[in-house]
Amino acid sequence: MIRYKIDHETVYNYTQPVVTSQHLAHMLPRPCSRQNWLSHSLEISPEPAARQERTDYYGNRPLAFCLEEEHLIFRVKASGTVEVHREKPPEASIHWENAAERIARPSCVEDWEASAYAYNSPIISYNEAIRRYASESFTTGRHLFEAAVDLNSRIFNEFKYSPGATRIGCKPYEILRERKGVCQDFSHLMIACLRSHGLACRYVSGYLLTKAPEGQAKLIGSDATHAWVAVYIPAHGWLELDPTNNLIVADEHIIIAWGRDFSDVSPLKGVIMGGGPHSVKVGVNVEQLHDERG
Repeated sequence: MIRYKIDHETVYNYTQPVVTSQHLAHMLPRPCSRQNWLSHSLEISPEPAARQERTDYYGNRPLAFCLEEEHLIFRVKASGTVEVHREKPPEASIHWENAAERIARPSCVEDWEASAYAYNSPIISYNEAIRRYASESFTTGRHLFEAAVDLNSRIFNEFKYSPGATRIGCKPYEILRERKGVCQDFSHLMIACLRSHGLACRYVSGYLLTKAPEGQAKLIGSDATHAWVAVYIPAHGWLELDPTNNLIVADEHIIIAWGRDFSDVSPLKGVIMGGGPHSVKVGVNVEQLHDERG
């Protein structure tokens, strides 16, 4: 296992006072079999007048809170220490057509629960172009593991990582057309491809340990929140894939929440009264404390 220390800070600076605001945060870590959070805290400034934590349909821990103190600066900082265990991915030999059939006609609790991730969602939908693109990987009789890993690799090789090239909520067909984006975009596209073939796939939000260029020190706060994909293999479990980095997820990805798409797990969103034009700064630091694999 590997132990990480996480710091994730978001700061809004407003040009005019915010009189009151209401927010929803997905920054409290969800329970997960391959992770063990040793500590976690969430600091909010100004201090909320009221807050309510709950468990949503997907098992996440969203926190709703309201600010009633007039403010020009709004700050949220999540900090914690987590152990991540390396799990063997489900390299099952089930054909993708058989998996799609089980999702279409669930006969057990696991298939039924996974089927919630097989349909269009607020951001993710697919068209014939997306279906055709996915079909190059999902050929007749191909094993689901092999097809999904191939799609993951194709997105990595055929699309350009380009921060600022897209907007939050960009549709998968736009990503397919432009061939560029960021981790959120590539995850949305991959999910659309999988769902176009009747498969269940969820959007995973969290953190990724990034490494400094050779010979250079890693900058504090240089990391960012990350997104990747988990596809359901009936009778075997969930296979996590990272199309941005062409990885089968092991122990460098730290999960905070998952859902149908980004709209289910946005780290921080809200409605404010006042504020005017504003700037936002997000800083994430993922530090490996020690490695106990063996």
